[in-house]
Amino acid sequence: MTFILEIINGLNKFLGFLEISPKYLNRGYTLLGLLPTFYIMRIIYGLWLNHNYFQMILYTVVFLLFLYFFVLNFFYYFLDKNLKIDITQLFVKYLPDEAFNIQQENKKKKQEFDSAEEIAIDFIEDYQLIVAENIQWLVEKGELRTNDLSESEGFLIDKDTLYPYYYLKMVREGHYIVQIGHSYQTLSTIGEVYSSETLKPIGLFIIGGDFVRSGVRYHEPYQLKLLVRSKTTKQLVSRSSRHN
Repeated sequence: MTFILEIINGLNKFLGFLEISPKYLNRGYTLLGLLPTFYIMRIIYGLWLNHNYFQMILYTVVFLLFLYFFVLNFFYYFLDKNLKIDITQLFVKYLPDEAFNIQQENKKKKQEFDSAEEIAIDFIEDYQLIVAENIQWLVEKGELRTNDLSESEGFLIDKDTLYPYYYLKMVREGHYIVQIGHSYQTLSTIGEVYSSETLKPIGLFIIGGDFVRSGVRYHEPYQLKLLVRSKTTKQLVSRSSRHN
């Protein structure tokens, strides 16, 4: 068993050096979890042959737990589904936020947003088509977390969800272009920003999309909101406002 743990630890360190998408990294860890699962099954078989039934029962319980979490992770990371037998949802529902550091994360996020400033982007004409196409691809590939609208109301993608692949590129002093894609290799320009100060982006966030209200499903175009660290002396204008 120690040998198996050493293998897993070695693979974990190796994967940590690679810049792998969280989606595929979690898939890798899910498959990696099969190693101790099958090893425990081998132990159970040996205990059964030796008629050591008490330890066999204990290891069987451990095996079933490993198998249970493998099935949950497989459906979640490979099929983008949450099973009704997922007991971890009960922990999230009934345990206090402190148990998961949710309160601290929300506080940190709130402080970051409070010190942020939204920057007006001068979008190109068909930017919404580019945004919709990229978001649909990211949703289908599991790169963006979505809500099950068949069971609850609200938006398919939570408000202020960070767009995973974007780049704020300085063309020249005071002039930036905003690029997005479904990877850093497929970035395309969707708009421009002009600023009298050097911009330090916090993130590009998603707003809008499909949502359910009173049992009816609606759709509104996806929007993107660019937040940067605010400065009291900052003066920001978009190209369109410069022409007014």
